[in-house]
Amino acid sequence: MEHSVLGLRPGSVLQDTYEIKSLLGEGGMGATFRGLNRASGHDVAIKVMTPSFAKNQKAVELFRREANLLRTVRSDAVVRFETSMLDKDGRLFLVMEFVPGHPLAHFLKKGARLSSDDVLKLGLRLAQGLEAIHKLGIVHRDVAPDNVMISHDDINQAKFIDFGLASDSVGTDKSIIGDSFAGKLRYCAPEQLGLFGNNVSAATDAYALGLVLMRTAGLELPGEGKGFAAVEDRKVDVKITDPKVAPGLKSVLEQLLKADPKDRPSDLPGLFRSAMNGAEVAPTPAAARKPAAAPEPPGGSKLPLIAAGIVGLIAIAGGAWYFLSGAGGSSAKVNESVGIAQEAVAADNPLTAAQDLLAAGGAQNLDAALGALIAISNDQEVPQQDRASANILIAEMYDPKTHSTVTSPFPRPDPSAARRYYQRAVDLGSDPARDALDRLGE
Repeated sequence: MEHSVLGLRPGSVLQDTYEIKSLLGEGGMGATFRGLNRASGHDVAIKVMTPSFAKNQKAVELFRREANLLRTVRSDAVVRFETSMLDKDGRLFLVMEFVPGHPLAHFLKKGARLSSDDVLKLGLRLAQGLEAIHKLGIVHRDVAPDNVMISHDDINQAKFIDFGLASDSVGTDKSIIGDSFAGKLRYCAPEQLGLFGNNVSAATDAYALGLVLMRTAGLELPGEGKGFAAVEDRKVDVKITDPKVAPGLKSVLEQLLKADPKDRPSDLPGLFRSAMNGAEVAPTPAAARKPAAAPEPPGGSKLPLIAAGIVGLIAIAGGAWYFLSGAGGSSAKVNESVGIAQEAVAADNPLTAAQDLLAAGGAQNLDAALGALIAISNDQEVPQQDRASANILIAEMYDPKTHSTVTSPFPRPDPSAARRYYQRAVDLGSDPARDALDRLGE
């Protein structure tokens, strides 16, 4: 007999209705099973929280938030909610639509990409899902390939499947580190790295969607592999220079990947519709107009083959992905840096913990120190003096006078960036930062 997970195995029945069929995956928070609603005969996905996590109030809040958010969303591009349950053993269950297929991450990890036309089709589908949640005041905050299921391996049936980090409190999040940690560093927007006031909004999801589609098109992401130092690549508008990218997709990506959230489009489906119809894609800044309803994507393409330069193929539903050698890459080191930074921020004295990482040196510690310092510098609850000190430490990573690859994650100095962080420290009342600004000049 197959071993049990959280006391559940194939054949287990929950509340006389939901029969466990197979394990889909496990994580630190719990596990997800494929199940059967015995009353109706349809398949479901059942997310189960471990009893130990069920005792963690924040974990429970995340779980309940996901259930409440899914209950309100009505979009075919968002997984459908069925019910939530609590059993006598203290296990929490979230029952939702079972989506057959593979997550987008499954294909990308194999180095796959789609043609420009099909990236636009996928983008329109996902934009429709985001529009549905944004209309409810919900910000996903974790738009990433592992949270997008390609149902029946058909890009026109893609669905968002995980809302565990979604927020309905727009604009209150501090950064990607700390109590407000949300999302994956690889797919985070500039405001999640401490820029543009740290305000997380619907525009944050738009930027993340742009990054996901860049990856799906086989493009290298801005700041790829740099960890928190990617902040320098994402403080400016992203430009798409690869000649293989069609003009329509190029324009869409460049609008989604505007550095300033105010410059990103609000009518996401309309943006994709214009590009797919061959019309000029006009800028639609977030404050410009109310989101409009979107049409269904044209055609019935299922992951069509890009014909040129095939490295490898996998047949799926009458079509195929084109595989790029070396595309994708591992984000394990970046994830470790995030974990180290989180530990520093959670320490009794976060600033001292960040300084200890700087003193320890090494690429991973320096990257984590930068992430922790960004979080400290933007946390309004941290003493003003410590916030000023954090900004000075970041500035010194850039300052030509103090820059060293031994103490900075950046390969070269950047006087303008140093001035930016020294100015933040000055605004917090730091006299040493004012002296440094005078030294650097305009």
